[in-house]
Amino acid sequence: MYQNAEIILEGSYLYYQEETHYADENFKLVKSFGSQNYTFYSEILSRLKTGEFLKILVKYEMNQYFLPISVRIERSVGDQYSLENFQIDTSAMEMNYSFESSGKKQEFKKNISPKHYLTSPAFCTHGVFTLSKRIETAGRTSVLLIASENEWNYTTHPSDKIIYADYKTGDVQEININGNLLNASVLKLYQYDSTFINTSTDSPVEIHLSKHFGVPYQLIHGGQKIIIKFLRKSDT
Repeated sequence: MYQNAEIILEGSYLYYQEETHYADENFKLVKSFGSQNYTFYSEILSRLKTGEFLKILVKYEMNQYFLPISVRIERSVGDQYSLENFQIDTSAMEMNYSFESSGKKQEFKKNISPKHYLTSPAFCTHGVFTLSKRIETAGRTSVLLIASENEWNYTTHPSDKIIYADYKTGDVQEININGNLLNASVLKLYQYDSTFINTSTDSPVEIHLSKHFGVPYQLIHGGQKIIIKFLRKSDT
């Protein structure tokens, strides 16, 4: 998997709902020697109420400018399995999408903008857009994401979703995670821009980002928390 490539970072996350630990994520960030592309490999494992384990494998590939060019998402639990593929044709500015489940495959094509951002279930990829997106220093910056709601069945094609980011790279905070003091930049994600009147219904998702390739340290939103277990530069 990592031939002709260097493992840049590796880490792990713990997922909590209130105080209940319900999932783990392990990931690696790899740089290809030939193409200079970067790829996140992530495995998310979650125990369901039925006692079964949900496994999600994500391969998130970016070019040297940190724009996503390929995202592969595999889901499996029991005898259920699905596979999503996003492929970006940068010369034609076109996204090719496919979804496979229960022996059926459906495909979809979509024109995209020069700066495109793809979502993924892997938390390690949530800060990727900050590496190439110009974020305004005042107010909130709109970010156009391409998102899919498909999990086990093809219900609809991927569509554009706009979120609003408040992110100041120079505003570094010291946070305490399991007794470790870490320097992090705060990324706040909103549903609406700053002109939205009823701000009480627009509670932001707050993510603390490390200085290492936009990899998050933690997410806090309501009762949900995702916290870094470890993050290190690989020696391999």
